[in-house]
Amino acid sequence: MKKSITWLASLSIMSAGLAFADAPKIDNQRINVMLKQFERQMQAQPGAPAPNKAEIQKEITVRLQTAEILKAEAIKAGLDKQPDTQAAWQNVQAQFYAAQYVEHLAASIEVNDRDLRRQYEQVSQEINLLPIVFPNKEAAEEGLTKLRKGLPYETLLKQVNPEAPASNWILPQQLPPDFAQLASQLKNGQISPNVITINEHHILLKLAGMRQAPNAPAFDQIKDQLREQAKQQKVQEQINQLLQKNGINLNE
Repeated sequence: MKKSITWLASLSIMSAGLAFADAPKIDNQRINVMLKQFERQMQAQPGAPAPNKAEIQKEITVRLQTAEILKAEAIKAGLDKQPDTQAAWQNVQAQFYAAQYVEHLAASIEVNDRDLRRQYEQVSQEINLLPIVFPNKEAAEEGLTKLRKGLPYETLLKQVNPEAPASNWILPQQLPPDFAQLASQLKNGQISPNVITINEHHILLKLAGMRQAPNAPAFDQIKDQLREQAKQQKVQEQINQLLQKNGINLNE
């Protein structure tokens, strides 16, 4: 029994001589920044249960404290002096500031309701796009000549593609990119002025009609989504201009 008491006493004396460091102090601004990021993520998940803010703050604090402790150990180990580590840190810095600048651009851009209305009309409008597919380019050129001489387009469509539907209503964004680009160049009722060759298919196109899509969502339902899309498009345009000024052309 005396031995046990002596051992416990010795342990108590040893423990009294040990210094246990406090956890690193984290600036409230750093915690708030991460909290805002978490809240934005939660806002992007409609229907998700409201988180306990106090618990989230505690978790963020522990995460940052852990990072600070490991960072200090990495510096003690001299990792910050290694060339690969320095290069990786420069990459992280560059990507971080790039992301911050993108957010800055987005926050500075205003999109008015008139522009949103115009964008809504574009995304909710169906077009009646009628293609005529010919067996070869010679036949397509011959068909174009007939149209120029006054043959109705719909008559030529039935002659060449007898099983083709009389109407083909579709949203432009549902078209393959090549067709969407061609359709955007046509006015309502206009026929493509030349034979179009896509993937070895020889085609004529007519934009035979335009209308509001029957199942299109109401403007107010997608207004915020349209605003975000418009902002992102304007941000990308500004970035492209900035890159071009500095010798980078993303279109090449």
